[in-house]
Amino acid sequence: MALQAGLKRGAGAHGAKVGKKLAILLTSSAIILVTPGISSAQTAKPAATARRDISFAIPAQPLTAAIKAFIRATGWQVGYPAALLQNKSSSAISGRMAPEAALGAMLAGTGISMRVTGPETVALIGEADAATAVDGGDSTVLGTITVDGTNKGVYLGTDSVSDTGTTTIAAGQIVARSAGNDANDILRNLPNVQYQNDVDDDAGVSDQDVIDLKPREVSIAGGRVYENNFLLEGMAINTVTGSEEFGTGAELDDLDRGSPPAQERFFGLHSQSVYVPTDFLQDVTVIDSNASAVYGNFQGGVVSYRMQQVSTDRWTGSVSTDFTTSDWTGYHVASKSGLNPTGVATPDYLKRRQAISISGPITDNIAILGQYSRQTAVTEKDKDYQYSESQRVGEEAQNEFYRAQIKATTDLGDFTLEGVYTDYVQAWEYASWRNMRIDQIAQGLNTKLQHDYEFSDFDLAGMALSNVRLESKLGYGTSDNINDMNGNVARAYKQTFYRSNRKLFEATELSGISDWCRTPPGITTTTICYDGATGDKEQGQEQLTWSQDLSGDVGNGSFKLGGEYVHTDAYRRRPEDATYYGVYTSKGEAGVTGFVCKTTEECNEEQYASNKTVYKAFDVDAKLNQFSAYAEVEQTWEWFNLRAGGRVSYDDYMKNVDLAPRVVATITPWQDFSISLGANRYYNAQSLAYAIRERQPRPVTSTRNILKPAEENWKELAETYFTSSATGLDTPYTDEFTVGLSGIEPLLGGQWRLRFMDRRSKDQFASDKSGNSYTLTNNGTGAYQSVSAEYSKELKAPELPGLDALLFNASVTWSKREVSNDSYYEDSFEDDYIYYKGQSYSKAGFSVVTGNMDIPVRFQTGLSSSWLDDALKLDVTANYNLAYTAALDTEDTISVDGKQHSIYEDFDFKSLMTFDLAASYEVYKKDNAGLSFNVRVENVFDQIGNGKTSDTRPWVIGRTFWVGAKATF
Repeated sequence: MALQAGLKRGAGAHGAKVGKKLAILLTSSAIILVTPGISSAQTAKPAATARRDISFAIPAQPLTAAIKAFIRATGWQVGYPAALLQNKSSSAISGRMAPEAALGAMLAGTGISMRVTGPETVALIGEADAATAVDGGDSTVLGTITVDGTNKGVYLGTDSVSDTGTTTIAAGQIVARSAGNDANDILRNLPNVQYQNDVDDDAGVSDQDVIDLKPREVSIAGGRVYENNFLLEGMAINTVTGSEEFGTGAELDDLDRGSPPAQERFFGLHSQSVYVPTDFLQDVTVIDSNASAVYGNFQGGVVSYRMQQVSTDRWTGSVSTDFTTSDWTGYHVASKSGLNPTGVATPDYLKRRQAISISGPITDNIAILGQYSRQTAVTEKDKDYQYSESQRVGEEAQNEFYRAQIKATTDLGDFTLEGVYTDYVQAWEYASWRNMRIDQIAQGLNTKLQHDYEFSDFDLAGMALSNVRLESKLGYGTSDNINDMNGNVARAYKQTFYRSNRKLFEATELSGISDWCRTPPGITTTTICYDGATGDKEQGQEQLTWSQDLSGDVGNGSFKLGGEYVHTDAYRRRPEDATYYGVYTSKGEAGVTGFVCKTTEECNEEQYASNKTVYKAFDVDAKLNQFSAYAEVEQTWEWFNLRAGGRVSYDDYMKNVDLAPRVVATITPWQDFSISLGANRYYNAQSLAYAIRERQPRPVTSTRNILKPAEENWKELAETYFTSSATGLDTPYTDEFTVGLSGIEPLLGGQWRLRFMDRRSKDQFASDKSGNSYTLTNNGTGAYQSVSAEYSKELKAPELPGLDALLFNASVTWSKREVSNDSYYEDSFEDDYIYYKGQSYSKAGFSVVTGNMDIPVRFQTGLSSSWLDDALKLDVTANYNLAYTAALDTEDTISVDGKQHSIYEDFDFKSLMTFDLAASYEVYKKDNAGLSFNVRVENVFDQIGNGKTSDTRPWVIGRTFWVGAKATF
């Protein structure tokens, strides 16, 4: 199968690079090992845990309950022997302090000691075990260990009052918010995250939609979907080669009926190089405003995925599986007429997912982790009638994710070697062709070698520095996208030829197609049978990164500074010429009894190719070097906090020096209430999208007429190229102003936050198109405003039998988004005009709500609960879009002052409320082993949105079910 061929091909391409990758990692090891020696005058201690202060208010109570309260406040994991906490009480703790100090104070007088085992993990041990550790080194046998962790769901902000635009989602809310195995779905309906398109007039699902396993693309804070910075374990997983394309034909679509897929385009591109599954997520942090100077390369938002870490005290593991099917799916006709006039069947599908994780120590100071997940989807569809060999074909998709991590704690600091890899294949077979198949392959690798080193406290030029931590990192990554086709020659044979409803030609065995091509019954028009494929295309990038990040405490707060170098080598190519014989002339239409062929190239007695298009091979390569540095200081003087910093960057493609200031000022007039003002600038990420599309050859068309001696040889047109000039431009940027109120409400003690954000995007990329020439400009603009209110709280569990814990979160968001163009291959619309309510507007200046990623008012709420000693867990999320009015294109035009205008009119969109449910029940539990069953229902009440479908693709999906099981050990 083509799918298997694509997998083997991709594996071979990566296998050839293994030696190079190993050499890079070995070199990075040597460099990082030298790092501590530079500061050998200071006494080294391994980097253990972030000691930033947190506000605690935990009263004296049974120690088991106190530990759970500590976990909820910090998000730490605490391991302890099962019997250690019995019949013991904690000491009360109150005020702001580091988590480690708070836990120590809480354990005072209990005879229990603690050992920090990771950045946010700690083990509790009794006096006897502590003595053993002192006498015998670091090894301590703790017996059966209970590991408790947080299930806080949604956390607003961080321990810094400046982070008013940061939200962290964990535990049950990860499961409840995700659809399938896509981590990006967790972001749905967060304030300032948009993904819905209510004005889509072709929203029906296709065979490709139901098997598409790629992550959801989202807009954050008004940015375009490719303007976010996605991080996985601190590694950037963004493509710099571009996920948008020029030309037409954005999707692989059977509705094109006959035309080969647009050959200047690449299909299946995505803004991320690694597709993150939900199986191993610990939490996800989203920054939509007031981003620290640590973060760059975005105009939308920052999304940081943190996955499960190595287990340092014992071996642990898990195995899980779940599946869903179209038999459990709610399908609805959403055409404008509400009918399905051609009787289109609902797309059938089956999706499965499996995951396995194992981790544990291999020595006293080295632990390892390995994880693998696999998701598959299959569907079938009908071929067009004229292809007699098979009337139904299967299509499939497969997404594999691999992760490995090794952590070592040494006297020279902590070392982490980690790698993640995505191997994705999605097959498409053209229903209107005999055997055209495209495997959309995406393979992404990211690796890092990281060294964390913490210095002892010291003075520098009279300033006392403490908790100084140096993070050194070397990274290597690749992203390879392949459109793998099953051939590079395609043909459009004539089966019959009609003129004025009169059949003048019908192919016989002489044409070589009669055994697989036939004419549909009752047809009195020309029948064409398509055969073959139009060749492979490849696009990708290779990156090498090096960074140093230094942080610590100074004065009345903290400081951060660092730098990064990134080298990118990007490519786009077609390995071989491809030929499409697009027009055949039959003897019937030529008025002859047969042809005399003087060549074997696509000619027989009955028909010959009279037109062909050659897609020339090409190989475009572009390199980029980017340098960036940042510095930031945060200080608190009684009721006033100030975080000020900046980020400077330069790359040798745009050749601009970009300075992005970041400032947040906060006053706290009384405890648990703060007012913040922020002013920030964010620059667009480095991009080679235009560079690798420069000089891509245009298709070359040739014609011939073998009945005329002077024209019997191919007459080829001159070869021309697409041009994509991007020189001499400014780097696009966004200026942001924010106002925020936040605190702890006094009645229930929950977190609350009220925010206003105003963003103005300038010097945005847009295209001026002339023929097949695209010239990049800075003519694009954008704006985004929002007001949001949020609340999160672990509620006091009511007196219900079996209820252990209850967590609640809610938000409401009003937003307004304006962009002059949705991608850098669209023009700025300055010359496009709209006629709306009797007024003329340029399309670029038209700021009315359109219903595409700018739904004005949205509500969201989530509720997580645990029952029966955490055996039963229920997680619910609800989302509500308020009804609104938007301007829609009527598809009619009018001339105003000699300029053609599209006519827009108001349309009322209905409100929409959806509920998602996730539930799991642990049926077996003994020590550290357990077995649970789970069910997830997306869109419980089977609602559909405002998007409309066409008659050829009339179905939309409502409710879906997933069921599965998970075993832990």
